Amino acid sequence: MMSDNKAENLFFEADQLIDDNKIVEAKEILIDLLSDFPDYGRAHNHLGWLYSVKFNNYPKAKYHLELAIKFAPDYQGVYANYAYLLVEMNLYDDMIHFGNNAIAKNVADPATIYNKMAQSFELKGELMEAFNFYKLAIKGAINNQFLDELYAAVNRVKGKMGLLQKLKLINK
Repeated sequence: MMSDNKAENLFFEADQLIDDNKIVEAKEILIDLLSDFPDYGRAHNHLGWLYSVKFNNYPKAKYHLELAIKFAPDYQGVYANYAYLLVEMNLYDDMIHFGNNAIAKNVADPATIYNKMAQSFELKGELMEAFNFYKLAIKGAINNQFLDELYAAVNRVKGKMGLLQKLKLINK
């Protein structure tokens, strides 16, 4: 059995390999690490991200990201990764439920979570809810590029709205 220190070293080695775009090597190290430390949440997060973004294997990504949330509930990055994945998988109701829980627990970046909730509402055709959640995302965003994306999303949603929906916005 590896020591905790060895697990940390392997994790940071895998993290560096990801930064260096050595994806297959990073995946192998993470799998080895998890075979000895199955409850190492941050390794599950990184492996889930790899399966989602680099390998497009959404079922494996979902499995590992859910384990990351279970074993590392204070690790903020996993919440964004899971939110992105749920929208990619068209699991909009799951995303909205997950987002409400993440916001209530105050463990995730609210702007990112509200944005993914807004996207879910938009893709479900619930434009007023989408508009409201994009506005919440704007309140919490501090990155200028992200803010530009959010303002563009608000304008996109307004463009999809009918006249009556637009009139309701004026009365808010």
